[in-house]
Amino acid sequence: MRPATGAKGDIAEGPLACGRRRDLRQTVAMANYEGYCVKCREKREFEGTEVELANGRRAAQGACPVCGTKMNRMLGKQK
Repeated sequence: MRPATGAKGDIAEGPLACGRRRDLRQTVAMANYEGYCVKCREKREFEGTEVELANGRRAAQGACPVCGTKMNRMLGKQK
């Protein structure tokens, strides 16, 4: 596999090095949210943080308390 290169032929580094944008910013401390765990196939309450995704949407991210799988919950617009 060839490494990602920039416009000048040098090896790209940073958030766009692998071709995916990983610009997540932490905005709020831990809180409880309810979300769906795709591994357990059940709704569960999880403790997570509110983040702003690269596209500007708000989401809560945390881990399932039973299996540890990463859970996401899309949140509405902030008023």
